[in-house]
Amino acid sequence: MDFNPWQNSVSANSGSSEPQQIVEIATRSAFFYGTLIHPRVLRRVLGHAGTNLKIAPALLEGWVRHRVRGADFPAIISAKDSHDFFKTEADPASECVRGSYVTGLTFDDMKRLDRFESGYYELEVVEVTPLADLVSLGDLDIKTLVDPGLLKMTGGEQRAKVRVVTYAWSEPLSELEKEPWSFEDFVTQKLDVWG
Repeated sequence: MDFNPWQNSVSANSGSSEPQQIVEIATRSAFFYGTLIHPRVLRRVLGHAGTNLKIAPALLEGWVRHRVRGADFPAIISAKDSHDFFKTEADPASECVRGSYVTGLTFDDMKRLDRFESGYYELEVVEVTPLADLVSLGDLDIKTLVDPGLLKMTGGEQRAKVRVVTYAWSEPLSELEKEPWSFEDFVTQKLDVWG
């Protein structure tokens, strides 16, 4: 099945000589790793309360989150690009990005998100690992999105990866800082400006 987050449908028989079957996509899922992690910012960008959305903390492996020079928001780039550009050693512990896995996004929500992210990012299809069960956006305890205890799975527990879209940095890497971006710092220092 071909996946295009911008279309309202997907082709179910891609590559086949049979007639194409069109399957409507009612909602979409995304991974947010910066300002949009916070429900207040997400609601503002979407222009509604988000009652249709479910959210869970999640982990994206093989990517690194960096601060954008002179900005309150971050960017993600592949771990390889990060190591090559910033001349750092590969370290599996730093090659993952903590963020939020959000489901229930409508086509209109995706258009609003695209406008919000335009100019700096391109949409990528990635796989993330949810770190907890999905809950309604209104029932979210924001602390669960940053709880370090969720990174330690117990008793061989492993959650299945899910396929989502995210916005990856598309501008020159020279516009990024080597230092990681901190969600906690954003919440304490800049959230009131954004949300």
